Amino acid sequence: MGLPPSSRNLDVAQKETLISLIALLFIEEHHLLPKDKLADTRDSLQALFLRTSGEETLLRKLIEILKITQGVQRSFAQIANTLDGIRASATTVENKLTALRVILEMLHISAEENTAFVGPFLSFSQLLSGKIKGFERTLEAYLEAKEEEARLTNIYRIARDARARLKQRLAGGLGAEMQGEVESRIRKEVVSSFDYSESENNLKYAQRESRNKEADVLDQLADIKAMCQQAMNPSMRDKDENNTRTITGYDDVYVLFAQALRKHSRLLHIKDHVLELFRMYQNAFGMFSLDFQNLNRSISTITENPDEYFESKDEDIDIRRKREKLRRIEGLIPFLERTAESLTDEELDTYPKFSRRTSDTISTTKVPWEHICEDLLRAKVQAEAELSTRM
Repeated sequence: MGLPPSSRNLDVAQKETLISLIALLFIEEHHLLPKDKLADTRDSLQALFLRTSGEETLLRKLIEILKITQGVQRSFAQIANTLDGIRASATTVENKLTALRVILEMLHISAEENTAFVGPFLSFSQLLSGKIKGFERTLEAYLEAKEEEARLTNIYRIARDARARLKQRLAGGLGAEMQGEVESRIRKEVVSSFDYSESENNLKYAQRESRNKEADVLDQLADIKAMCQQAMNPSMRDKDENNTRTITGYDDVYVLFAQALRKHSRLLHIKDHVLELFRMYQNAFGMFSLDFQNLNRSISTITENPDEYFESKDEDIDIRRKREKLRRIEGLIPFLERTAESLTDEELDTYPKFSRRTSDTISTTKVPWEHICEDLLRAKVQAEAELSTRM
């Protein structure tokens, strides 16, 4: 059927055909919808609106997820620098122990001196060095778990908010009244695609994982603390009665050293080296505890205040392209809503009248679609050319 002559009254369906075709041509030119989604929207303005609304919500959700993922990775990369300090502590302890072994070899330690202190101390130090390395690995696993939890926490929020926005969008105007089977099917399909139950389940699993990893970190910290207690003056040890961790499994190297110095004067040659290691052990535990507290504060900020924490204009090309696509869709949707209002205007009873009104609507200033008006006008010219040559 060709374009109706100006003397023939237009019905709603004929008006809708022009608006739908303008929108379709605009969408196709800028690749705003997948091609397989356009087939059932060519003849229905409402179906086109539903598809476009779903794509808008999907894009907005995707952009936020990409931004959050990018931000989480960048932030946790910075936080993970803390691990460098722990690695450095382990290396320093190893180096100091190696230097002490060289001195001990030069001294030709006797069996009595070895039994009294040197043997237990080297075993103790080697065990503690291993625990420090183990703590580094455990903390790294904890950070990975918290990174995943932070990412999924924000993805859950994004999915939940996206579904709420979409429902609100589809509750009024073009989205509210179902015209037929196609529109009803598309609406259900679009709404169901924003179910956030999967993201909620993923988040719960990640939260359990990070709690388990945190318990491992705390357990290892407590173990390191118990060992460090044995390398300090007994009068300064933690007498916390709530601390039920046993420390009887570790040699009391501080007391052993004090006793050995009185009995074996040659051990005075290593006194400064041993005391320096004692100090390093205490310092390492104190710094590990502070690092862990600081990590948790930073992680809480990332998880609880994502918008503020990840606010950044440093976006990659993929995000910028998607944001530009979203801006076009954000302009198209209110244009469809506005032009839909004129479909039932009885004064626009001829094609020329409706065409002029459509052009005026597109060219209106200070409207949400102002930034795409030139593209819409070009699409209108193409649409009218297509309609005017239909047989």
